[in-house]
Amino acid sequence: MTMAATSGIYLIIATLDSPCTIQTKSRNFELSPGWYFYCGSAMKSLSARVKRHNSKEKKHHWHIDYLLDKAKVTAIAPYIVADNRMEHELAKLLSETPGITGISGFGAGDCDCDTHLFFADSLCIQGIFQRLLARQIEYTVKLLRKRYLGIETPVEKFKKPWELLVSCIISLRTKDEVTGPAAARLFSKAPGPKELMDLPEEKIEELIFPAGFYKTKAKNLKKVAEIIHFKYHDVVPDNKNKLLALPNVGIKTANLVLADGFGHFEICVDTHVHRISNRLGWIRTGKPEESEKALKSLLPKSVIREVNGLMVKHGQNICKPLKTLCTECPIRSLCLTGIANETHSS
Repeated sequence: MTMAATSGIYLIIATLDSPCTIQTKSRNFELSPGWYFYCGSAMKSLSARVKRHNSKEKKHHWHIDYLLDKAKVTAIAPYIVADNRMEHELAKLLSETPGITGISGFGAGDCDCDTHLFFADSLCIQGIFQRLLARQIEYTVKLLRKRYLGIETPVEKFKKPWELLVSCIISLRTKDEVTGPAAARLFSKAPGPKELMDLPEEKIEELIFPAGFYKTKAKNLKKVAEIIHFKYHDVVPDNKNKLLALPNVGIKTANLVLADGFGHFEICVDTHVHRISNRLGWIRTGKPEESEKALKSLLPKSVIREVNGLMVKHGQNICKPLKTLCTECPIRSLCLTGIANETHSS
């Protein structure tokens, strides 16, 4: 994918050295010396738009053309995303930034924004695209939440820490349609650690069959129950290191229990989360463990606990490992892979 073929939005950063009047087709703007920030969008070719703004020989189609006749362009920063809602989100972020003032009525004819041009005495927009990405992530999660409303993964049906822990262990290398019924059968006979500890290993095997590696899981589940009963008095520990010390409990299971069972701001990164977050362009990582660290520092707390469940559903239904169904995807315009596929097909 090359920038010449991509959609995107951009931020023009320019300076005026002296006061001036900008006369557009509709009105005059009295501008003071200082920094100016303009939000724009290019839904066909981002690089062509950037080239045009840098050119001194152009027809004046937009308000920004008149400003750039007088101002010095410091930078034009691109942000590749096909949903021009993000252009308006960028304008909102600038309007919320201390020290920045909007130039009312400048280049905002196609939206509800008061303006897309902002003024400041200094360059005070550090981290603006990181904040924009956070807004984009929140919007992406909102769309996925709407798409999968009322649909639960087998593990999501269980809410208590003990149930989450056991169902997660059963789910490893096991299909969803097997995990849910297997966990339900086990809980009907052993609702807590003490009851599970007292079950014969062969009975546990029988209850969770045909889960993958059911014999090994039965042995480990019994050990987990014994540890939680004797060491933690039948209470699942609210601590990552203590969870990881349990048999057959890895970082994904521990994070899921902490997030969904205890409300911690943790992210469970499985193959779906790793794959989709990279396809979306949120991160650039090679391994799930790298993705976990990157996502934990990136995801807003408002959505971090939802991401795993939503991406599991999305990965199973649309954003599949091999055959992606981009034309059916509700977040296509927010996804780098979706933009690339659309560009290629056109």
